[in-house]
Amino acid sequence: MKVCCSLFLSLIIISCSSNDILSYGNYKLKNNRCYNLIDSNYELCVDSISDSRCPEDVVCIWEGNAKVYFSLKSPNENTSFTLNTFRGFQTDSILKGFKFTLLDVLPYPVNTTSSEQNNYNVEINITDTK
Repeated sequence: MKVCCSLFLSLIIISCSSNDILSYGNYKLKNNRCYNLIDSNYELCVDSISDSRCPEDVVCIWEGNAKVYFSLKSPNENTSFTLNTFRGFQTDSILKGFKFTLLDVLPYPVNTTSSEQNNYNVEINITDTK
């Protein structure tokens, strides 16, 4: 029984930690969380989100924008950058051999409800520029 429990706990720990390692492709990241970038000393952090998009149940003259504040951290440096959902603003950035492209911020605002910072997810694409 102890062996079964130990194996089960080991599998849980391994599966949880592997979710925090990002390779190249599309990802849904949680706000206020950091993720290790594969084969590098870098960690990508979603620091906060400023959401001023027009709620889906309201008529607006402008669609608005969600701005995502990121940091790319390594043992020797910390680089902050922002990406936006509005295509007229910066939606991608190239740093340290990675290209980060913001795809979406969820949930989309609704006039009758407010979303807590911890409920936000960021959809991002990561590609290699080396």
